[in-house]
Amino acid sequence: MKILVGYNGGEDGRLALSLARDFAKTNNAFVYVVNSMEGGSSEKQSDILKAEQDLSFASEILTKAGLEYEAQQSVRGLSPSEDLVKFARENEIDQIFLGIRKKSRAQKAILGSTSRDVILKAPCPVTTIKFDLDNIKTIDLLKDRKILVVDDEPDILETVEELLDMCSLDTAASFEEAKKLLSNNQYDVAILDIMGVSGYDVLALARKKDIPALMLTAHALTPENLKESIQKGADSYIPKDELANLTDHIADVIRARIAGKQGYGAWFSILKPFFDKSFGKGWRNKDRSFWNKFDEKYGGNLPRV
Repeated sequence: MKILVGYNGGEDGRLALSLARDFAKTNNAFVYVVNSMEGGSSEKQSDILKAEQDLSFASEILTKAGLEYEAQQSVRGLSPSEDLVKFARENEIDQIFLGIRKKSRAQKAILGSTSRDVILKAPCPVTTIKFDLDNIKTIDLLKDRKILVVDDEPDILETVEELLDMCSLDTAASFEEAKKLLSNNQYDVAILDIMGVSGYDVLALARKKDIPALMLTAHALTPENLKESIQKGADSYIPKDELANLTDHIADVIRARIAGKQGYGAWFSILKPFFDKSFGKGWRNKDRSFWNKFDEKYGGNLPRV
């Protein structure tokens, strides 16, 4: 059996890839992953590089699953729908998998719908899956995410690996290990300890690659470190007492980033009672100017799902 995944690297493409991967494992299928681009002057160099990165991610997912596959970038001067239908005919594909992204009626009228055109013209069944940020379950949002965990405590690394078994994890126990991993890989989220691994220096490296960072700490649980984490661009600051709820906190960071709202997650409103108890009454009064600006900027928190 041969299946085809039309893969664009977005959230909808990620869901389609995961669904196709699971289907292929069950049905012992060969997987073609195609990133279709029209080519010519309409394509930017940045788009080509992103497509290469997306295909590299797809290859990693399918390799770990032990599947036979072929991942390729297709540039034939065709629209994505025309290209995928033609590819399916040429390679006698048995089933096509596509992700669906939400579009307005105006966008559909102007740009059309790749999935609709493929469904109408494909020589085989087409399975579609829709990405809905408001309703997606946490486990589905985290599935196959590539996450870097940096902590010098082996038991913490082991616990995080157990909690995030739906993700693909790289772990580091030192700044140098983390630096090497960050130089060679892209991640969906970095989970960083502060003490013992030069956490703020790792945060700076993650920020340079626009990788969302969640600070996970016990020994550096102070108002000063909370403020510094926010100022240096961390997306969240979580005490290790909250380790059992780590999946919810990571999902909160990812949701906020997808919505284009770095730092607007629900983490602070959820954890403020904990901070109040840990830091003492009126702890924010010592730096009222900073916290007033923080409240003003991040007052419209996303709801926790």
